Amino acid sequence: MSTKNRIGFLAISLSLFFFAFVLFFIGRSSFYAQCASFPAGSLLGPIDLTGKTADQAADALSSLNEIPLDLVYQDQHIQVLPTELGIQIAQDGIRESLHQQLTSYCGTDQLFSSFFSRTNNHPVKLELSCNISEDQIRTYLENEISPRYDHAAMPKLPDPGASFFVAGSDGQKLDLDAAVAAISTSACNFENRTVTLPVEIDPEPPANIENLEIILKHIIDQNQDSGQVTEIYLIDPQTESTFDIARINNADIAPEIAFTAASTIKVPVMISSFRRMEGEPNAVTRRQLEMMITESKNDQTDWLMQNIVGGDRAPEIVTGDLEELGLTNTFLAGYFYFGAPLLNLVKTDANSRTDINLKPDIYNQTTAKEMAQLMNGIYRCDKFNDGILIDRFNGEVSQDECAFMLNLLRNNHLPYLISAGVPEEVPVAHKHGWIEEADGLLHTMSNVAVVNSPNGDYILSIFTYHPTNLIFEKGNVLFSRISDMVYKYFNPVSP
Repeated sequence: MSTKNRIGFLAISLSLFFFAFVLFFIGRSSFYAQCASFPAGSLLGPIDLTGKTADQAADALSSLNEIPLDLVYQDQHIQVLPTELGIQIAQDGIRESLHQQLTSYCGTDQLFSSFFSRTNNHPVKLELSCNISEDQIRTYLENEISPRYDHAAMPKLPDPGASFFVAGSDGQKLDLDAAVAAISTSACNFENRTVTLPVEIDPEPPANIENLEIILKHIIDQNQDSGQVTEIYLIDPQTESTFDIARINNADIAPEIAFTAASTIKVPVMISSFRRMEGEPNAVTRRQLEMMITESKNDQTDWLMQNIVGGDRAPEIVTGDLEELGLTNTFLAGYFYFGAPLLNLVKTDANSRTDINLKPDIYNQTTAKEMAQLMNGIYRCDKFNDGILIDRFNGEVSQDECAFMLNLLRNNHLPYLISAGVPEEVPVAHKHGWIEEADGLLHTMSNVAVVNSPNGDYILSIFTYHPTNLIFEKGNVLFSRISDMVYKYFNPVSP
């Protein structure tokens, strides 16, 4: 080879070597630049590490402490920073671990592999851990959550002006132990920062019916005259609670007072008639029943006793039926027609009292309690196929017959007394009673009803007696205000 050729070959070799060195240097620089940051898809907890250096990745951890937890108490959302709960991202060793991970990508083997487009730089997946102070979590819940959102169960109560009742409510209380555990478990879960706090529900306690009694006594005192006597008997079928109150001259008097029954005694006549009927009443009997209940007709009442209950002694049969039901203060001692003979002079515990005598009619008497118990018997017979009519009459009065009786009573569309105290659309099955007595004046008014209110049925019986003259309008105000407050007790307003 000539000298000239050798020089040319050497020049080419040197040039190639130079270019190779330059390419190696460039590739080496590019490799170390790339291996100094994390490959695509790398994660540190929720942090995307793609393209980040170890120092940048470590510095991003502090931002996680600014992502709040969403604590949900029932339907309330409370945003709270982890640091307020004593939760900190554990950073000890994280920076070193990140550097070590990247260093493993920058070895000589990886360098030469990169020249042939071969790399083992798989995405990094690093989990986070948190330092948790359960004591601080508990302290936060006790100081910030429980006082604001816990509340005790409340029964329905009268408003301060005693003009209506406020509905009660269930209580709710944070389950502290379970809440601390739930927050601790979710402390490092950055995909879902919502923690539903466990809450214990304390059911609404039963209402204290004595609150209603107190208000009704006040209503009686405000709406009756001196010497006037009013008795109220209430039955709550849902709780089976009852009360019986009687007032005179702003003071209590022992209840179960004998009152003139007047037309309320037609309820027992109706029951005795159905006890003796076979099947549904025919058209004639149905019409007589309707006239007796809805128009309070005496002639139709006498017809039912004569033709259905049984003959001249039918009033005594009605009284006997009442005695079978355990109602010994209620009786009918004669027909309604003028001049009807008195069949028996009936003595009862109620009319034998020496502390009070309202001069009740010797032909028909009752008490507020027994008339309510009788209506409750019809109600339970219809709704549950039980009660005194079912238990005592051995199948002689059926559930369908009780439904028929209640419908008759609902068709008594009297816009006064108990009906006047409830909304017009509320069904009221009732019988009223009042009569001019021997002196030509009104002394006694009565009304007994099953009220099917939206929030619960109830049976209400009200009787009042005035010693001189009971003005109907004043009596109606007394009854309607009592009825209105009882309705509001069973149908309280939302708090």
